[in-house]
Amino acid sequence: MEQPAATMALPRYEYARLRLLPNLVMFGLSLLFGWRRSFAGDGALLMKVNPFPRRVEGIENVPESGRFVLVMNHFDRPGLHPYHCAMMVSCFLKQHRPDVPEVRWTFTSELHGRRIGPFPIPLSLIRWVFRRIARVYNLVVMPRREELVMGRAAALRTLLRALDEAPIGITPEARGSGRLVEPPRGSGLFLLSLARRGVPFLPVAVWEEDTTLVFRFGPPFRLSVPDGLPREGADRLARERVMTAIGVLMPPDWWGEYAEAVTRASAAPEAGRG
Repeated sequence: MEQPAATMALPRYEYARLRLLPNLVMFGLSLLFGWRRSFAGDGALLMKVNPFPRRVEGIENVPESGRFVLVMNHFDRPGLHPYHCAMMVSCFLKQHRPDVPEVRWTFTSELHGRRIGPFPIPLSLIRWVFRRIARVYNLVVMPRREELVMGRAAALRTLLRALDEAPIGITPEARGSGRLVEPPRGSGLFLLSLARRGVPFLPVAVWEEDTTLVFRFGPPFRLSVPDGLPREGADRLARERVMTAIGVLMPPDWWGEYAEAVTRASAAPEAGRG
């Protein structure tokens, strides 16, 4: 059985543990003063204090050197969130490529509807905290709302500059629980802009088998679409090719909205590649 039963107690990845108190204090000071921290290093700490079952597959597919665009599905449930997964992936990559700069991840600019008990957290406070986190971990802030065109254009410019020095990491869907969902419109064109830098894309799939968290790295691929497509068609096809490259790494129960495309790609592997 690939997906945990609803009644199964799933692992909760937490920082608020007594043994982490000194690290939490240092993290708070880092937020306050903007001190840099290692995303991979804190990922290693996260796994150390949360010794739950995990399995890493396909790490040999990671290029030994050079840059790439890492694309990962958006795995999210209570007790295990996308940033947890990104931190662990950063740690695996750092262990595999210790002399290469860490991945620079994109990071949402805001979350809505967050509460502490019965009290809503002001959106302005969330945005401030997220900006500080991005500074501490050298993340690239991506405006959450699609209509913020100027902010997204600035993020693209930042990512293009970052690609000159290090790999970058993206969760294209920006939402969802782990089963594949369609990324926002326009994100395919965004990814094609990165692909034009000539770097490969590295797909990473994350899912759970009962209580075991699985990370599977796939072979790098080149993202492209046929010349002459209208913008809307190029955008849709680029999104499909990226999500299919992730989907072929996962069990069928996790294919979600891309089940048909992943089925085609699984039957003819080259169909899922750019």
